[in-house]
Amino acid sequence: MIHLFDWLALLVFFTSWVVYTRYASREAKRRHSLSSIMHHFRVDWMHRLLRRENRVSDMSAVGNLERNSAFFASSCLFVVAGLITVLAASEQVVRLLNDISFVQPGTKALWEAKVGVLVAIYVYAFLSFTWSMRQFGFLSVMIGSAPTPSETIPDSVKKDFSVHTAKVMDLAGKQFNLGLRAVYFSLAVIGWFLGPLWFVVLTSVIIGVLYRREFRSTTLKELVRARGLDPNQDINLGKSAEE
Repeated sequence: MIHLFDWLALLVFFTSWVVYTRYASREAKRRHSLSSIMHHFRVDWMHRLLRRENRVSDMSAVGNLERNSAFFASSCLFVVAGLITVLAASEQVVRLLNDISFVQPGTKALWEAKVGVLVAIYVYAFLSFTWSMRQFGFLSVMIGSAPTPSETIPDSVKKDFSVHTAKVMDLAGKQFNLGLRAVYFSLAVIGWFLGPLWFVVLTSVIIGVLYRREFRSTTLKELVRARGLDPNQDINLGKSAEE
């Protein structure tokens, strides 16, 4: 049997996740954030790429980004496999956990619900990472088809190519961020094994960590300064990866 407090904690968890994702997407359009400032670096990258004959370093950089997504995608598969294996031994695990003083005593149904939530989160993360991989693959093709400096192509066409190629990179980065955010939120589910109150507390902690890193981190300030902007002044940076 699953108690009412557990259902409420689970509702708070998913609601917080959705609300924060929408909040981060909206805020990235009007203030400095990692996603919004990186959009401009990506546009600059694509503009400079069109001025180079040799794009080997650019392809290598995109390959590194794609490998990051591949690493997390494969890791998610291992986690899902491990969780399913643990589900097969639910009765033994429940008896073991009930003997631990600081873990919330529960039934087999409650334990399976907790593991099931973790499985769902990592499946979602896997889908996000694999879609990010595919988009980085598309980006590699676009870079391979980029016009060379010696070609007589109108500047307006080159500008459009740079903007839209950067947008594809933004979309790939967004999917990677969504997958990584899912991994962060999966850590909050650990609190559910201690009790519904700890579940809510850890969810709040995860949101605080994500907010701090995306909107208030030292890394963000240095990235903004690298663009010649004031990190303490919120201005409209235009369309970002979170759009």
